[in-house]
This record gives sequence, C-alpha cells and structure tokens, in this order.
Amino acid sequence: MLQTDLSSFSYKKGSLVPWCKRCGTQHFYRNGKNRVGIQRYKCRQCGFRFVWTSDLPRRNFFSSIVTFAVEIYTTPQMAASYRGLKKILKKAFDVDVSHETIRQWILTTKKPIYRRENAKPTVWHIDETYFKIKGVGHWLWIVYARKNRQVLSWHISKKRDITNAKRVLKNALEVAGTRPLKIITDKLKAYDRAIKKIIGWNWREHKKRYILDSGVGKNALIERLNREIKRRIKWFSTFQTEKGAHAFFALWFYHFNSAHPT
Repeated sequence: MLQTDLSSFSYKKGSLVPWCKRCGTQHFYRNGKNRVGIQRYKCRQCGFRFVWTSDLPRRNFFSSIVTFAVEIYTTPQMAASYRGLKKILKKAFDVDVSHETIRQWILTTKKPIYRRENAKPTVWHIDETYFKIKGVGHWLWIVYARKNRQVLSWHISKKRDITNAKRVLKNALEVAGTRPLKIITDKLKAYDRAIKKIIGWNWREHKKRYILDSGVGKNALIERLNREIKRRIKWFSTFQTEKGAHAFFALWFYHFNSAHPT
C-alpha cells in the first residue's frame, strides 16, 4: 500500500524519509539500489523491500505535496504565485521544486466539480464576469445552485451572446440532472431565449420563474462569488493562455464545491 499523506513521512538528516509501505513502521535499512540507481530500503519488521519514489506515475513528488501546492494556489485567501509556492514548499517541507513543475501540476490536475448524489431541484443563479487572457477580454459564465451551494457549470467565451448562454445552461442541466425551481439572472437579454430553449419552460412558466435582478438584491449571492474570483485572479494581472485559464478555474471551482459539500 502506497503512502499518500504527509503524516506518513518524517524528517531525518534534513530530508524526508519514508515509513515502510507495507506495515507502516520506520525500522528499515538501506538495501542497495535498483537498476536505475534509486535507493532501495528493506523493512526490519516485515522484510518488505521498497524504493522511495512518488505514489504518482512519472512524478518525483508525492501526491500529498502536489495536493498541498494545488490547494494553496486555488485558495483566495492565500493567493500565492508559482514562485511563491516554490518558497513555501522549500520552507515547509524542505523540497526543491521549480515554478515550472508547479505550473505543470496545476495544468494536469483534473477533478469533477459537482456531485449529483441526492441532487434536488433548487434555485439557480446565473451571472458572467469579465477577465483577460493575455490582455484580451473574455467572459466567465457561472451557474450556481443556491440550496446545494455548488457551482453547476462554468464556461469561458470571448462573446457575451445567446450561444454561450445556452451552452452554460445546457451543461448545468446535464450536471444537475433536474430542472431548477427558479432562475435568477442579471438583465442580459441573451438569457431570455436561452432559458426557454434549454430549460424548456412554456411561456407562462418562463415569466413566472425567470427573474431579472441587478445583482444588488436577489442575485447578490453569485456577485459575491464573482468578487472572490476577482480577488484571486488579480495576482495574475492577465492569464497567458486559455488553457491556463481553464486549468485554474477547473481547480478553483472544484475546491469551492469541496468546501460546500451537498
């Protein structure tokens, strides 16, 4: 069984030393090296031989350190850059890692953002916020479920039109698996046709359940979420690539939903 948490390791002579991967004891000795020159250990307790490598394929660092760095990166209150994370990891765990390696961790970490178990119809809040990718303006569309306190879907686009409004609504409907009780938006006209097309409400239902709001009142909930996002991404000034923006928001919304389990 591989060790995957930071408590499974201890410091010895300034470096991390693993416990036995089978029995968990720390009674072992060096037992030569393997074919590629990596130090091998043998447990005195159970006789298990193992090498100290990552529990992740083709990685030099354990998943615990990768997860720690990713969570710090996506936490609004921390707002650490790649180079800032490099210093944190060195100070906290005495590991040397380049900022480029941390960037690759961010790009390759992919997790779901919503759990459908016991999902029930709720009120949806929809809004879009402006940000830049390499100096070019883009829109981040968000669908937020009030009762579940979860981001159902999000979408990045260059235009603020009905096509993109339909896309983010369609994704939210597929994720939630059920139509909302009510939808609250700002006064963007694209939502009018998009809601009728994707949600499928008839005209009477549509007028009753589709609420326009300036964001000061009933839609203030998602406006607060937008402010949290703005506070975190202000450290970037601008994203350098659309791929980087997608990677960041995928992780950010994952951790946001994890903090508010359904």
